[in-house]
Amino acid sequence: MADHLSWTSHLFRAFYQEGVRHVYISPGSRSTPLVLAAATHPGFSSHIAIDERSAAFQALGSSKGSGIPSILICTSGTALANYHPAVIESKQSGIPLIIISADRPPHLRGTGSSQTIDQVKIFSDAVLYFHELGEPVHEKRDYNRLTLLAKQAVDIAQNRAGPVHINAPFRKPLNPSKESLQQAENLNRDQVSQSLNKRSFTDTSGGTYTLPEETRSLLNDAHRPVIIAGPDDRPGPLTDLVSRLSRNLNIPVIAEPGSHLPGSLNFIGRFDLFLNSKKNEESLLPDLIIKTGNQPFSKSLQIFESGNLSIPVIQFLNRDTWQDSFGTTSHRHILNDRIPDLESISPKQQSWLELWANKNREAESVISKALHLESSMTDGHVIDHFTQSLSSGWDIMTSNSFTIRDLSMFGHGSLHISNSYVNRGAAGIDGILSTAMGIQHVNQKKMFVFIGDLALLHDSNALLNSKESNQPLAITVLNNGGGNIFRMLPVYSEKKYFGKYFQTPQHADFSSLARMHGISYHFIDSLKKLKETNPDDFISDGPVLIECKTDPDKSMKMRNILWNQ
Repeated sequence: MADHLSWTSHLFRAFYQEGVRHVYISPGSRSTPLVLAAATHPGFSSHIAIDERSAAFQALGSSKGSGIPSILICTSGTALANYHPAVIESKQSGIPLIIISADRPPHLRGTGSSQTIDQVKIFSDAVLYFHELGEPVHEKRDYNRLTLLAKQAVDIAQNRAGPVHINAPFRKPLNPSKESLQQAENLNRDQVSQSLNKRSFTDTSGGTYTLPEETRSLLNDAHRPVIIAGPDDRPGPLTDLVSRLSRNLNIPVIAEPGSHLPGSLNFIGRFDLFLNSKKNEESLLPDLIIKTGNQPFSKSLQIFESGNLSIPVIQFLNRDTWQDSFGTTSHRHILNDRIPDLESISPKQQSWLELWANKNREAESVISKALHLESSMTDGHVIDHFTQSLSSGWDIMTSNSFTIRDLSMFGHGSLHISNSYVNRGAAGIDGILSTAMGIQHVNQKKMFVFIGDLALLHDSNALLNSKESNQPLAITVLNNGGGNIFRMLPVYSEKKYFGKYFQTPQHADFSSLARMHGISYHFIDSLKKLKETNPDDFISDGPVLIECKTDPDKSMKMRNILWNQ
């Protein structure tokens, strides 16, 4: 009689046929048939993470880096609930992800049986598709359904861009027979060795997208257009679109970290310093805004957009999502991997681009002067130094709150635009390091992480897996003593309550954290030490935790000075 493994290994061979390659597993008992289906298949890279929340963000990072859905496996009960933050981020940011949760069989549900919760549609509409697999039935039509399920899950996760949940109940015995285990190993080995026509994720071209005449007219008639590129984990044809618009038509590009645009565009990187200034309001007033990617996070861009409601906005997206928090978009286009036709769109005056470039250079000088005049080490100094000293070949992952905003303001070169990753779907501080590690699993590149102190402590269990990659991992924690972004809120003036209830200062010993996980540690508490530190010096050391002890008051003072130029 067939056991569970013949059922689950058929499902995983179907996933392999669809192009899935990375599986993230957290140990458990009820998930044994799922775990062995992945473990016995040499075509999958199986990653083990004991913390389900970290595992989920690692899988998210893997999908983010490759564009191919990764699979998450967990046992029954609260293990599945720990996936929820990553599931939300997957849905909000359009990252493909497949969750397969083991479950108790129906006869044990609602009976008080240990480790049994209601897992049916536990994520509600945070997932794009849910399927209750049912207990294994060893008939041909049921195996055919498994094959179809893999196609459905991958297609929905990939093309609709988000998470899929499959709930798989199993009753004991969970372990396979020796014969079943051997059969699974043989079938899996045969599949990998054969040249199968497996699904390809490399050719994303969906043909040509013909612009409507009204949009074409707006692009042609505009004299002062500007491009705003928000974070986008699925740039695809958007990269080509922005490149051609910028280079061929002389249009300035305001690109945020995470937009994955190439570094040779007409970047306006210092927009935070001059975009919302009253003295620049008239000279920089555009007659057309072109938006790509997700909703921008920079306050100056939000002010810029909301303050120009009468200006037409053309938005290009690569997935069917609403990214329009101010309701300003007048023309919305979903590309679905199609390449827009930009023939016969007229170039703009070079003087318009030069005006923005001059403002950008002036802002660059202001930032450089502010950093030079400040003798205490600030968050801005750390971002400025490392983005200047990073050699090519690094990926960058950046935490939320002030860290991502500081990268936008102080970041140098194009690495923080073209090679940077962010979790801006739900903009949480959870899972940042785990996401970076998942990206590294598929990209196999050097990874540099900018992370806040609270965000690192929130995701410190990721360090348990920090040695999995053979590529360098540099984790730079900006230790400014807690949640300093709350200093921007009116409640900051309420000193009696602010520190304890909002800033939540921490006093963790990060050297002990590094030592506990057996990774290298480097401490920087002065500008002199910072200038002597080069990320490439740590390449041979394996994972390294670089603690930068910055001055929160001076950091905030510098931001306020620059914001109010």
